[in-house]
Amino acid sequence: MHVDRFIVGPLETNCYLVRCETTGESVLVDPGGISSELIASVQNTKLSAVLLTHGHFDHIGGLKKIVQLTGAPVLIHELDAPMLLDPFENGSFMIGVQVKTVEASSLIADGDTIPCGSSLLRVLHTPGHTEGSVSFAADGEFIISGDTLFRLSVGRWDLPGGSYSQLIESLRRVYSPLPDPVAVFPGHGEPTTMGYEKRYNQFLADFDNA
Repeated sequence: MHVDRFIVGPLETNCYLVRCETTGESVLVDPGGISSELIASVQNTKLSAVLLTHGHFDHIGGLKKIVQLTGAPVLIHELDAPMLLDPFENGSFMIGVQVKTVEASSLIADGDTIPCGSSLLRVLHTPGHTEGSVSFAADGEFIISGDTLFRLSVGRWDLPGGSYSQLIESLRRVYSPLPDPVAVFPGHGEPTTMGYEKRYNQFLADFDNA
C-alpha cells in the first residue's frame, strides 16, 4: 500500500490517503481539514471509506466535505461516534467554533479488518487520548497512530475522555511489540519508525523491548 500525507486544518493535522497499488482503491484517514491538493487526490482515486482514529475536531473538520464529494462511508469507534455531531464532545467549542459533521456509517471495534483494495488495515483499539481512539495497522509495514503516538512523544491525556494509564497500556500492548522497521504515521508531526521510538521516546523507555 502507498501512503500520501496531507497537512490540513488549523492544528496542522496529518490526513492520510492509503491506496492499494494493485487496484487503485483507497481509504482516507482523519480529514481534519480541506486543501485543494487533498480534494484533487481524493477525486483521482476510488475512495472506499473514510476512517477516523478519534473524534476530535481537528481530525474531522473536513469530513463533511469529503463525504459530500465522494459519498464514502465513515467509520469510527463506537465510543467516539457521538463526537461527530457534538461541538462539546469534539472540543471545537473551546476555540469558538461549532464543528458538526456527519453521522458514522459504521462502528468499528478492536480486531476488525477494513479492506483497501486487495489489502487490509487492522483496527487496534488504543484508548488514552480519547476513549474510542484507534490505530490502523498494515501488519509488518506501517501503523497510523492518530494522537496515540507521536515522534518522541504521545498524545494528550488531560482532555475529556483521556486517561494516562490507558494511554500507557495502549503503548505497552499495541506499540511496544511492533517490529523496529514498522513505520509510524502520527496524527501530527513527522512520521517515524518503531525502532526509533523504542530507542528515544521516553514514554516507551520503560518497556522491555528485548
